Amino acid sequence: MAVRGIAVAAAVIVLAAASVLGPVWTYALSLALFGLPHVACELRYVDQRFGSRIGARTAALLGTGLLLVALLRLAAVGQIGDAETRLALELGLGALLALAVLPVLAAQSTFAAVLGILAVMLGWTMAATDPLSGIVGFAFLHNLTPVGLLWERLRGAPRRRAMTACAVVFGAVPAAIATGLVGSTLAALGLEATVSGPAAAGDLALHVGAFVPPVLVDTAFGTDLFRAAAFLQCMHHGVVLLVLPRLGAGSRAGATQLPWPHPRMFALAVASATIVLAVAHLASFHDARACYGVFASIHAWIEVPVLLLACAAAAPGRTADAVRTA
Repeated sequence: MAVRGIAVAAAVIVLAAASVLGPVWTYALSLALFGLPHVACELRYVDQRFGSRIGARTAALLGTGLLLVALLRLAAVGQIGDAETRLALELGLGALLALAVLPVLAAQSTFAAVLGILAVMLGWTMAATDPLSGIVGFAFLHNLTPVGLLWERLRGAPRRRAMTACAVVFGAVPAAIATGLVGSTLAALGLEATVSGPAAAGDLALHVGAFVPPVLVDTAFGTDLFRAAAFLQCMHHGVVLLVLPRLGAGSRAGATQLPWPHPRMFALAVASATIVLAVAHLASFHDARACYGVFASIHAWIEVPVLLLACAAAAPGRTADAVRTA
């Protein structure tokens, strides 16, 4: 256990430094190598852990909403329609996903239902006022979702240990990066940062807007915020690929909404698709990233109703296994 803890701490330090010194390299390589497998693994975990908590009607509503989100991303790949309109529609659909589980939430937890209503209102408000900032903010916060998944999955001492680790990995370290503390420390050690990245990806200016709102894109804080996001992306991938599969769905494992293949077949299919997409990133990073975004949008938006269901499971007097839906 001590050896594992030292290895994790070393990996966090190395990735924090890499995210500051070469943010585009860190972002691009993490996306190309681990983006697709983490999407597949998280979708399977979420279905195994939460699939039995929703009925067929709610599952159909969520599936329809996610399909429409994916179609919007496909429209973006084909440059069909106006970008701002697509973003507004995506935020609106994301709000509808929260709306779809409101009856389930209301039956289990008033607190979770209120959170669901607030999520719906926030999504529609951002869609109507500033869809670009809304999508960018969602992309940044999405990297924090493993914290919620771990909190929902664990209990007692394991949960306390996990949340302590998350406070450091998903809180203190990215905060130190975003405030420039890590950058200034590395600069004092004589280490120079670069804004360039892999040849296919280009430099920082082409990517900073993925996680930073337009008003901050051209600022030093915007650069540090992107560095923090690149680090969080790596941590997100790490938890989804290395921690959640090891934990498994636990006592909630059972009926799923999708027919997942045998674990070996699943691993082979994911590995094959990952190789294809990694090569595509080398050939044309921006086109490959846009195609990847179709799949990434599905797993990102499903987290909204999933985390609301997690809050419902934590209602006073309930456990995750006590939650049932009609």
